[in-house]
Amino acid sequence: MKKATLISILVLCSLCASCNFPPPQANSTITPPPPATEKAQPPKTSTPNGACPAYTPITPDERPQKDARQTVIEAFTVTAPSGNALYGQIRRPDPALYPCQQYAAVILVPGGINPGRMMAHGGEAQMLAEAGMVVVTFNAEGRVDTISDEDIRSEGTEDFNGFRQQDGLCAIVQYVMDLPYVTAENVGLRSQSYGITMAAGCAARHPELPIKYIVDGEGPPDSYVTTHEPRATMGDLQKFQTVHEIFGRSSLWRDPSPENEAFWKERESIRFIGDFRGRYLRLQAEWDHAQPPETQADVQTYFLPDGPPEGGLPWWQGKHTTDIVNAAVQGGVPWVRVNLPEHSNPVNATYDVDHFPRFLPGHQADKPWAVRAVLEMARESNE
Repeated sequence: MKKATLISILVLCSLCASCNFPPPQANSTITPPPPATEKAQPPKTSTPNGACPAYTPITPDERPQKDARQTVIEAFTVTAPSGNALYGQIRRPDPALYPCQQYAAVILVPGGINPGRMMAHGGEAQMLAEAGMVVVTFNAEGRVDTISDEDIRSEGTEDFNGFRQQDGLCAIVQYVMDLPYVTAENVGLRSQSYGITMAAGCAARHPELPIKYIVDGEGPPDSYVTTHEPRATMGDLQKFQTVHEIFGRSSLWRDPSPENEAFWKERESIRFIGDFRGRYLRLQAEWDHAQPPETQADVQTYFLPDGPPEGGLPWWQGKHTTDIVNAAVQGGVPWVRVNLPEHSNPVNATYDVDHFPRFLPGHQADKPWAVRAVLEMARESNE
């Protein structure tokens, strides 16, 4: 199986003393995206980009596509603490149409060990930018979209979301906070699946960066979940073998050696999330994108509060959410919640096998839940 295919089915999902990273190098080339809206737009102005004497902070719309703005996509380059160039794109409201406006920003962290730069052209980035946000996408070190002829491989080698790639994300956060058209105190991270490892590690290990929130889409908290042990211990080995081939690692439950412990010490989000001091919003659907159960018929099969008979750790529906949310609350994260307000899960609640949160109906991908979550977090006051 080709490596690109392996990565596509991968459903997972010391640092310098401060974040005084080398100055980033911006590329100001603007590539127009597909038309964002059919609504009439305000006339273009002659105010050149970057020449505003002052910026007006803008609160994003509560719902996507309410008053859709026309957007542009711009390329940028940031130098990571490792010295490698990271390539990304920014999608934002067109400054020629909406001059001297300052926006909340969100950085999208992809799932698995996937590239992310081309996500600027996707539906989630478009909806957020049209709603009045700056959306930042990037390729972590060593990553490129091999399907696209327009993507650029970031320098360096794959680090499986370890400290080096976490610090690269941190450099991008700093770059974004320094942009004049971004409200520096309103920058958050939106991660999917295994991307929570990079996001939580960056945010927790760099408290000097005031990251406002993390929106986490069904990310794995530890190596047991990342390597698909809940499936493997019940005899379903396909995803387990795929991840093992890519990572070259087993879970700490299966291999507790010092070498394996050193590897996972950098790559388990549950080790970091409790040190984050922003808002943590966890998205969890009834049927997870990667972990069992996938259907109602699987619920009983994977209801294993005492662990599977073949050996392994306890498992039940949404247990990976239970574990990471409990760790966040117990670690002192000031605001933690599962899903959106209409799902009525209380703030800073903890869960167990007898007390589940209310899940998103169906699958997370069925509706733009993540867009709604980011807009809610960006609209919340910092007070």
